[in-house]
Amino acid sequence: MKKDEKICINQNEDGKLYMPDSEVNIQKRYQAPIDDVLNFFKKLNNKNIYSIYLRGSIVFGLGIKNISDIDFFIVTLRPLVDFDRLTIKKYMDKLNKKYPFITKFDIGYFTLDQILAMKENVLIKLTSLCIYGKDIKDKIKNPRPGKDVAISLSHLEEEIFKTKNEIRIGLYNKTNTKAMCVWIMKRIVRSGLELVSEREKCFTRDLGLCFEKFSKYYPDKKDDMHKALILALKPTNNTKVIEKTFNNLGEWLVSEGKRLGLISISYNDMGKVVIEKAISFFGKNRIICLLRYGPKTRFDGTPPADFDFLLLLDKFQSKDYLLLSFFKKLNLPIEIFVDYRDQIILRGIKNYQRGRHGSYFFKILASADTLLGRNFYKENEGKLDKNKIKSDLLYRIEEYFYRIQKSIVNEEDPSKGDIEKYLGRIVTDLLLVTGDIQFSDMHKYHYTKVMSDMLSHSNTMNRDIVELIAKFQSNSKINIDLLGKLVGVLYEQYLEIRQNIQL
Repeated sequence: MKKDEKICINQNEDGKLYMPDSEVNIQKRYQAPIDDVLNFFKKLNNKNIYSIYLRGSIVFGLGIKNISDIDFFIVTLRPLVDFDRLTIKKYMDKLNKKYPFITKFDIGYFTLDQILAMKENVLIKLTSLCIYGKDIKDKIKNPRPGKDVAISLSHLEEEIFKTKNEIRIGLYNKTNTKAMCVWIMKRIVRSGLELVSEREKCFTRDLGLCFEKFSKYYPDKKDDMHKALILALKPTNNTKVIEKTFNNLGEWLVSEGKRLGLISISYNDMGKVVIEKAISFFGKNRIICLLRYGPKTRFDGTPPADFDFLLLLDKFQSKDYLLLSFFKKLNLPIEIFVDYRDQIILRGIKNYQRGRHGSYFFKILASADTLLGRNFYKENEGKLDKNKIKSDLLYRIEEYFYRIQKSIVNEEDPSKGDIEKYLGRIVTDLLLVTGDIQFSDMHKYHYTKVMSDMLSHSNTMNRDIVELIAKFQSNSKINIDLLGKLVGVLYEQYLEIRQNIQL
């Protein structure tokens, strides 16, 4: 393959994109460093590492001496500990000195669950080669041009905001500004292609092609995009020039991406929409408070399946169900629950119940983000019975043990994700009962964070539980024997805690 050839993946007859396997061609000069990386990981023999991918231009024989990076994705079963990351980084730095014609050994880390849920899995499907471990490409669907491949575009708003703030507080100087410039300008140029990918019926990461295809549809932005392309290839130390590109082009790309439906609405914007619609549907006079509760991210950084809101109204009206149904039409990843102040007061705050959730849920709502009104739950949490809170949590723990048993006994192919969720809920509730974590932590930490990190710092939980959970999580499928041991030890811990607390 010649140096000036470029890879552009065109839409197939079925409307999907497929990796051009016939174009895979590792150049001779890159084979030795790839072999060194492969041998390093074989010797390391870290059971947590599930697979390693070589990705980008090197895969297709388009590496350019003294210009191209060599890029890897490392997929793990659980997040790598800092020691492992440092060991890998030190070796990559060593290889960089051994092979100076490679600009950088660039590594992206993802857990298996994380990469399967993220847009970045498109890069594995279309531009990567598995060089170690199990290939997960069969688990990733073939994307279509458009929203499926809007990778750079989906992160651009957050990254521009973050970089602007870092410039403002003085994090960049002559030693690191150029590297930042290359990275963010590549994002901007590739975002341009992602805007027109559906219209062009293709996908490419080549910066020149991205510029050409974008300019066909947005000639009035051609000059601005050309400046971004030049800055990606010949970076500057001048942060004012970089910020000017953000203002002239970057923010416009984000706005256009939202207009075309290529960028999902942000967490904060989602809250604004819910506020607006709640007032529109129910009227401000009926709303006691609107709360947003629960964590914003999982342990691995990915968003949860949906975001939770609680709308507290003055009293029930027959039209409320119809009004609530309108939220479905927003097509947003949200769940909205409704409470009624008069019903809570009539039942008695000590006897609070919301579906299967008992008085502990009142405590969680007391520390939620208040989007509208005054937090009724915060103002009245002192009226709760502390013993009943613990009793309600223990009841819910029993419910989750039952769900695990039901899944294993009655389901032909029980979901490992569901089992992990039930285990996470059990561990979280036990730590709430013992006081190892607080109710306010429920808005900060997803149950995956509790299982992977906070459990190990508990002063009351059995060390065997920590080890068994880590082993259970490290398997891609359910190990029934291991699960049985884990549930047995966990239930013993539950009974011990139950006996030791005063109700």
